[in-house]
Amino acid sequence: MKLKYGMNPYQDFAEIIDNSGAFKILNGNPSVINVLDALNSWQLVKETAKTLGKAAATSFKHVTPSGMAISGTLSETEKQAYLTKSEPSELAAAYARARGADRLASFGDFIALSDTVDAATAKMIKSEVSDGVIAPGFSAEALEILKTKKKGGYVIFSIDRDYEPEDIESREVFGITIRQKRNQLKVTDELLQDIRTESEPVTEKIAADIKLGILTLKYTQSNSICVVNNGQVIGIGSGQQSRILCSGLALNKANVWCQKMKLDYSFLKQHEGLKRTELDQLIEQKREEVFADKIVLNDLEGSCLISDGFFPQKDNIELAAKYGIQYIASPVGSIRDQEIMETAKKHGITFINIGVRLFHH
Repeated sequence: MKLKYGMNPYQDFAEIIDNSGAFKILNGNPSVINVLDALNSWQLVKETAKTLGKAAATSFKHVTPSGMAISGTLSETEKQAYLTKSEPSELAAAYARARGADRLASFGDFIALSDTVDAATAKMIKSEVSDGVIAPGFSAEALEILKTKKKGGYVIFSIDRDYEPEDIESREVFGITIRQKRNQLKVTDELLQDIRTESEPVTEKIAADIKLGILTLKYTQSNSICVVNNGQVIGIGSGQQSRILCSGLALNKANVWCQKMKLDYSFLKQHEGLKRTELDQLIEQKREEVFADKIVLNDLEGSCLISDGFFPQKDNIELAAKYGIQYIASPVGSIRDQEIMETAKKHGITFINIGVRLFHH
């Protein structure tokens, strides 16, 4: 299948080869980045829905999630923060929560949805600035709605829900072909058994949040760290060479999300008629005006921080404690592991050794 262009517009030849017939372009003229976003994000929502048993959605930018969530009931505050007026379907709620983690970052996102797209979800997508969507199917009404987006140019992919590629994958870089076994890690309760410090019990709800974090980092550019609460990834730090900077990004984003959950949204009434992107900017300005750098994440119950690699030293734990993190899930392997565990224990953080590295590039 011919594509619009490669990674950049001046790379004027691009194509994909799919001998399986599982992947289809239903609308639009996609680029290489659209395809990379689609295929990575689809794996994330597919595995999440299968693992957690709920509809899943993610908002991708530059082959990394800016938000990820499973379906859940939206509070009135969430509806206001996410600019969602009606009661959404389960799939639409999952996308509202995924995009709602960082609506500014999700501007022009690529969306992946675990289930057949219904009209309610399609209407929500149509109202947002987005480049494309991938899902296992679309209702006739949903497809009709989405085909009108971007003057008919909105990229729509479908993929066979049951499709599984070969165990060995290949990538060519600078003329050299690299082959490896695909990352087929199954995220199960077995990854959560090695509890090194326990201040709070690992309940079924907390276990589900940690699994969601592990799945998210499996498809996030390394180094990566995320913060999860109540079935929603509320902060992601990715692509950083320094793990402490990665922690800082994830924690700051999660804190900003918490600040928005504490805002009084009555000020929006005087701004009816503005575009959604303009409303997002107003909300951000109001948040900055009310809270600035104030830490409110420490008011959140059951906050979990997940890391794709071990912590080299205790500074990450100290920073997590400053933001009120109650659970940390990460592989171990640092020469300072004992000091790290002592720091977690001192701050009342339950630390779980997941026993696997989650690097993704």
